[in-house]
Amino acid sequence: MRIVLISFILMSLVRCSQSSVTAENAVSETVVIRSGTSFGMCIGYCVKEIELVATTATFTKQSRPDPAKYPTRTCTKSIPVNKAAELNSMAQFNEFRKVPETLGCPDCADGGAEYVEIQVGELKHRVTFEYGKTIPGFETLVKDLRIQRDLFDDCN
Repeated sequence: MRIVLISFILMSLVRCSQSSVTAENAVSETVVIRSGTSFGMCIGYCVKEIELVATTATFTKQSRPDPAKYPTRTCTKSIPVNKAAELNSMAQFNEFRKVPETLGCPDCADGGAEYVEIQVGELKHRVTFEYGKTIPGFETLVKDLRIQRDLFDDCN
């Protein structure tokens, strides 16, 4: 009887340790989230983009009209594991790819355009929308991606 009880306890412990998921494990290397803004009639850095892969955020800003005066700048930062896991969980790819590729009239009358792109493996879907607006059903993701981009204001 004692052996059965000990065996049961050991099996329970092993099972619990195998099923526990840490935030680190929840960050998938195969999910890539990209977000950016662009303005057609602009002087300076008119295109700003961020790419999130696991816990690495890469920010790029570039100029379309005058790359000699405003050379492309790229900065990389680490983001906390729990934030990366949170962003990945908000990026519900199967639901996201149901959203049309264009919402509203992005960059009409030089209002600017914004986009969010989610890539899982080889599959990717990009939604472009009016700057400052959002994607229905993905408002929190859009808001958090804007915050992540803003963290790179010091990228020189």
